[in-house]
Amino acid sequence: MQSSDLLMELLIILLVIAALIIIYYYTRVYRKPKADKGSYLAALEYLADGNEKWAIQKFKETVRDDSENVQAYLRLGDLLRKRGFANNALKIHKDLTFRGNLFPEIRDKIQFSLLLDYEATGNYKVAIELANSIIENDKTYQNEAALRLLNYLEREERWQEAFLTIKKCFKELTPLLIKKSALYLVFEGLKIQEKGEGREARIKFKESMKIDPECAAAFYCLGKSYYVEDRLEDAIHEWENLCRTLPKKAYLTFKDLERSWFEMGKFTEAEKLYKGILAKDSKNIFATVALAEIYTKKEDFERALDVLDRLGDENQHDPQIVGFKLKILSNKNQYKQAIHHALDYFNKRYDLSERRFECQECQYKSDEPIWICPQCKSIDSFDF
Repeated sequence: MQSSDLLMELLIILLVIAALIIIYYYTRVYRKPKADKGSYLAALEYLADGNEKWAIQKFKETVRDDSENVQAYLRLGDLLRKRGFANNALKIHKDLTFRGNLFPEIRDKIQFSLLLDYEATGNYKVAIELANSIIENDKTYQNEAALRLLNYLEREERWQEAFLTIKKCFKELTPLLIKKSALYLVFEGLKIQEKGEGREARIKFKESMKIDPECAAAFYCLGKSYYVEDRLEDAIHEWENLCRTLPKKAYLTFKDLERSWFEMGKFTEAEKLYKGILAKDSKNIFATVALAEIYTKKEDFERALDVLDRLGDENQHDPQIVGFKLKILSNKNQYKQAIHHALDYFNKRYDLSERRFECQECQYKSDEPIWICPQCKSIDSFDF
């Protein structure tokens, strides 16, 4: 009898303990996630509607109530970065890397978000290291990480690494990647040339031409490398080669060719060049203006005007042509006062005798053709 009472008491105690466990589990495990799920879904809805401010608020509520919701942390960090709080995003995403037992796809997302955080904070050195790690270990974000890596390497002017990244990461090269590959070799050659190693620099320029036969920078810089060594004949040969191979880009060399021929006492070669280009492309504005400039310097104003008129009616309203005509008429003392005001207007807005090149990203202007903007570091951004 006594043993059955003891057994009954033990059973009652176990039932009470079980009831307490069920109550705890319900209040702490079931009920709280339901509230978390509500705020998380609300955050996603706000995000889908483009209401980022309220989405951030709801994500904060979610992680405050449920610190295990990694997806909420991820999205919160990404939103903060997008709103300009990159350092806050970096801290959130970096903290997530210390968590264990994460699924591989979640860990990959965290690493890519970190990459974007470092990019947003301008820490390109760390971004480069992380991008390389993602490329090696993560198939999901490999391609995008590689494209971003190119951008980071460009900003750091690590041209050889950028060139090798393209070779390593991209099996089929798009026209843009071919263009970039060639330019990376040109920029690496320019760095070598700054050390006084002209021969090694020219090897890079020639390699660039093999990758992209239409890389004007390679032709131009090859000629320039000879020019700085006083090898004028070789420089002229390469620049003339550019004119023949890429006639639409020939104007990039006009200034350099004229200077070289002038130094050699062969300035008449410039006139021959421009006439040759116009014989094949009668509407070439740059060659037209360059030839007209030669005649103007000789004070042969009628021939200069005749050259400009040959462009045809469709080009007569081009600002450069209009301005140059006004310049010639002014030199002829025709309609002097009227032309004076018109010329003043154009002089303030255009380079009439020489073309200046403008970066399409930051509007930096250069007197010489260059392929990397010294101001914003964009490559191939000038209006050639």
